[in-house]
Amino acid sequence: MIEKLIDLLEKGWEYVSPCTVVEAFQGAAILRWGVYHRTLGPGFHWKWPLAEVPWTVETCVTTLRLPPQTLTTKDDVGVVVAAIVKFQITNLQPYVCEIWDQRDVLADVTMGAIRAAVGDVDYAQLRAAPPEDIVVKSVRAECNRYGFRILKITFTDLGRVLSLRLMQHAAKDLEN
Repeated sequence: MIEKLIDLLEKGWEYVSPCTVVEAFQGAAILRWGVYHRTLGPGFHWKWPLAEVPWTVETCVTTLRLPPQTLTTKDDVGVVVAAIVKFQITNLQPYVCEIWDQRDVLADVTMGAIRAAVGDVDYAQLRAAPPEDIVVKSVRAECNRYGFRILKITFTDLGRVLSLRLMQHAAKDLEN
């Protein structure tokens, strides 16, 4: 019960405080009466109590590890691909106001770009030169408008896999 009271007091202070401090690795979007008003950089800032609420975001370089996805190459080879996205938040207004669950947006867009890139090459090409640069360009084109700066995408795992669907397809071919 005491923890809930402390949490309530901390949240309440955020609304009634006439100032805010943004840490060195953050930025803050100030929402005035629920509408984006301005962006704050690191440091001490004055704000209107009750009217303005800071929405802090880590703006330093960070990474997102994507889960493995099972894909099929152009020559019908099943592969599993996992990746890491290295990114930074550079524009808080679209990041805060235009998308919800920002990390999911980045993950979904990146996984879609990986699927498209892997589906356009055959297995030998994929092993020789993973299409990371193609994926980066695609993700940048989609995510830059939401305030993301995509620095790098690295395929961390890339392996051949047998899927039940492919094994069933092979069994049908043997029957014929």
